[in-house]
Amino acid sequence: MISPYKKSALFIEDELTIIDKTGNEIPFHLNNMQKQFVKDATGKDIILKGRQMGFSSFILGAFTKDFIFKENSLSVVLADIADNSQDLLARVKHYIKAFEQANNTKVPLKYNSKYELQNAYNNARYIIGTAENTEFGRSKTITNLHMSEAAFYKHFRKLHASAGTALTPTGRFVIETTANGFGEFKNFWDESVLGETGFTPHFYSSHDFYPKEFMDSERKRLGRLFDQEHPSSAEIAFITSGQLYFDQDALRDLLSMTREVMA
Repeated sequence: MISPYKKSALFIEDELTIIDKTGNEIPFHLNNMQKQFVKDATGKDIILKGRQMGFSSFILGAFTKDFIFKENSLSVVLADIADNSQDLLARVKHYIKAFEQANNTKVPLKYNSKYELQNAYNNARYIIGTAENTEFGRSKTITNLHMSEAAFYKHFRKLHASAGTALTPTGRFVIETTANGFGEFKNFWDESVLGETGFTPHFYSSHDFYPKEFMDSERKRLGRLFDQEHPSSAEIAFITSGQLYFDQDALRDLLSMTREVMA
């Protein structure tokens, strides 16, 4: 199966730039986890991850390719809160500007608002919404759909159903998030692991992304919060996040004992 993100990955590395943590504009070279996702992706994907791994940046860039080149396409991104939606839109606008500079061209915008862009040349649209609108997606035909930080949605199931029904049969749908305890998203993740949702679950760990020296320094800096910021497994991600009624260390011990019994 050819990855639905293979051409997007080539576009990103050839045409786009990002702003690094020091504020410098640099070429957008995919990191190891982004490259792995390109290989793993099926088109209906859930990404559970540690923090600051670059998946939102990659997905936004992938959808930007369709906005520039795919006639009448509609790419939709849902943020957990309004402030985050503005950050996501700012990144999309940066990608468009980077493409224009790299190719000495102009992407004409018919519409340019706080939440929506429309390409005047090919009628493609890019909408950044929020999870606060549970009816989002109805009456639309969506080409690409990204639910960002989905574990933090108050009504994950309702939004998933509402927006998902508007997706075209060949559309790409990616749910991407850090963990947020036990709730609707955790149940959906478990169902996906069992093959009951049609979505492919992917867990990506900071331990596989950052060098050992950095992880050791993070462990010293964060102390007991280390597993919450850098979970080593999906189980640890859920246990160490959200509002828990049980002691986290006790839950880790129980999980370890369960694994030993099952081994």
